[in-house]
Amino acid sequence: MKVKIEINPEIAEITAVIHAPKLTAEVTMIVENLESMTEGVVQQAVLLNAKKDDKFFIIEPKDVDIIRTEGGKIKLYTNKAKEYDLTKPLHEILDQLPSNFVRISKSTIVNITRVDHLSNSFNGTMYIVMKNGVNDYISRKYLGDFKKRLGM
Repeated sequence: MKVKIEINPEIAEITAVIHAPKLTAEVTMIVENLESMTEGVVQQAVLLNAKKDDKFFIIEPKDVDIIRTEGGKIKLYTNKAKEYDLTKPLHEILDQLPSNFVRISKSTIVNITRVDHLSNSFNGTMYIVMKNGVNDYISRKYLGDFKKRLGM
């Protein structure tokens, strides 16, 4: 990626222009990160409080592949395929996560930067496999937004 800065004292407001051959997840994340800036300061980083074997861990969102409801519990899977429990409801977790996280079903949130591959499935759904090997289905209700976020 090339970065070019033009200084012009006649311009009243900072404006960013992105030139790209197509809309990709990377371009979308760059735009969302720029939009999240307030007075030159990026919003505070998010940390997730997770539990495993009666121990508490602090997980950075960049290390998260997938978060989903399993058996009435909220499970978080990291990029190292480690599994943790979360105590907050899924909708609260999604609200605090950065823009590279997207809901793919009523019970699942994924980090789009950690998607390994996708394949078509039955009934208009898609099958998603994360880089850590964890997989799930993208429901039809969330498929349009997911594709848009990936520039598909």
